[in-house]
Amino acid sequence: MIIGITLFLLILIEIIFKVYFLFYTIEDPRANADCYPDEPWVKEYYQEFTSSNSATWQPYVYWSRKPFSGEYINIDKEGIRKTSFKLHPFIPGSPPTKIFFFGGSSMWGSGVRDAYTIPSLTGNNLSRKAYNTQISNFGESGFVSTQELIRLMIELRKGNIPDIAVFYHGANDIFSCLQSGVAGIPQNEDNRNKEFNTLKEKKKSFLVFLQSLSNLSTIKFVNVKFGRKQMKFVDRDEDESNLLAGKTVLLYNENIRIINALAKQYGFQALFYWQPLIFDKPGLTAYEAGEIKKVKALQSFSGKVQNELFSGNIKFENIRFDNISIIFKQVDQAVFIDWCHTGEFGNEVIAQRISNDLVSVIDSINIKKNE
Repeated sequence: MIIGITLFLLILIEIIFKVYFLFYTIEDPRANADCYPDEPWVKEYYQEFTSSNSATWQPYVYWSRKPFSGEYINIDKEGIRKTSFKLHPFIPGSPPTKIFFFGGSSMWGSGVRDAYTIPSLTGNNLSRKAYNTQISNFGESGFVSTQELIRLMIELRKGNIPDIAVFYHGANDIFSCLQSGVAGIPQNEDNRNKEFNTLKEKKKSFLVFLQSLSNLSTIKFVNVKFGRKQMKFVDRDEDESNLLAGKTVLLYNENIRIINALAKQYGFQALFYWQPLIFDKPGLTAYEAGEIKKVKALQSFSGKVQNELFSGNIKFENIRFDNISIIFKQVDQAVFIDWCHTGEFGNEVIAQRISNDLVSVIDSINIKKNE
């Protein structure tokens, strides 16, 4: 009897909080970033961002976003975010150049509207210069470089071959390694290890069940009211951190070498960019300085990875690799919404850099097409 009443009360409380969250939206603290100076769309954008932040299982790459339709965020049935830019008059007879963009949430466009993702802004820049392009944004939140490689392979296997593939790397490979202590694996891999064969093992099934309780609206309410946990990483000594940084860079280098080999085999051009992080920006605003304080461990490890990457030990022969980590070196205005995501102004700066590089690549491709 007592168990039945207790269970009834717990279900009733859960229903109450579920209804509560139908009318209450958890505020994303990034909505207060100073790169949004009184923008009227920000609150509604982050409501859409929260609603669209739902993934479905995908073979090989683990996850992709579910379809979503909104004012500022739109995702198709393939999990691809909308690329939106104004079409300007093209040079008569110029064939469309198919460009794929790969990366994590920074490429996907966390914190910005559809028309202000890096792919959209790049497309707009090229369109203004009369270049006819067909652009696809394959960026996905949390993806490390290995997942991007596999995502490319899936498209190639389908016969969907680009003229150019642009890769934007750095943050997720760094985060994943620091999180797990293992270089080159996806984020939160420990969760999949715990869940593997859970139906066959009663003990593991029970542990996964307990972990799943965190998704209850009741637990969600407690977290909102009493604070959520900050990101925490296992403490590692200097030698171990340096070793992990070196392995991260070596595995990353192997991934881009494989992509470059695929580009030669399938006849497209591959461009690689090492993305800027908030740690690379000397002129910090007060908000940005506050964001760095939240992720000191990431700042330290990121520095070690960059030291390895640009030490000269890693070779980039015949690879179009560009370090744009210091692209905001002379910028004092607000750029970042957190440690790795840039706002719309920051994306415009990055897109301009990529657009300038793409012009010469597209010109060479068009010359070959017309020969």
